[in-house]
Amino acid sequence: MKNFIVFFILCVQVFSESFELIKEIPRDVKEFYSFEDFDKKDYILASGILASAYLLTNFDEKIKDFKDKNENSTLDDLAPVFRKFGEFYPPIILMSIGAIKEDEKAIKAGFYSAEASLLGLGITFVGKNIFSRARPYMDEGADSWNNERFNEHYSSFPSGHSTVAFATATVLAEVYKDKKYVPELMYTLASLAALSRIYDDKHWFSDVFLGSSIGYFSGRTLLKLKGDDKLIGPQIGNDSFGISIMGKF
Repeated sequence: MKNFIVFFILCVQVFSESFELIKEIPRDVKEFYSFEDFDKKDYILASGILASAYLLTNFDEKIKDFKDKNENSTLDDLAPVFRKFGEFYPPIILMSIGAIKEDEKAIKAGFYSAEASLLGLGITFVGKNIFSRARPYMDEGADSWNNERFNEHYSSFPSGHSTVAFATATVLAEVYKDKKYVPELMYTLASLAALSRIYDDKHWFSDVFLGSSIGYFSGRTLLKLKGDDKLIGPQIGNDSFGISIMGKF
């Protein structure tokens, strides 16, 4: 995480002059956490998700038992690979490729997927320290809540990796929805990243359900914030002429 934050700051410094990305962040943070656009349906949906996560806690032990019985060397090797999708690698790769190829869409897609992830993690961090749930590897059971706060071992609910994975997938699926199979691939990778946290005994199923939901709605909310400003105009290059559509997704 520390390495990502350093890289993220460098990207902001390099690209902000062209895209004014850094100027958008304070506005995004304010609007994101103000919940001004929330209506009655949104609050009902949020309440339904929380209620569903609570109900799913009743199945956490059974799902863990099933996982324990089906562990194998192949899954042992694959789980750390899938986990990377929930660790900011896609945004870093996209921003790097965008910088090398001078692809503004890739830079913004990477930047905004990272921003959505960080905004979602703000909610997740609060939840972790309100509920202070023991992680599965602590062997305290699925009903161990209200433990020591700001303690990594008691920060299971909700899952941060799942938040990042689904925030990233939601933004990239929308930005590249014109590319065949990209949305399906993004959500598949996000799901595998979330499941890897269960396999690694870092989270219960209800943790990743809530974390994934937070990530999804963080991505959708940021896309909504970026959806007001779209620029359509001619693009003239040395050897080409075309129409460029550039938006704050």
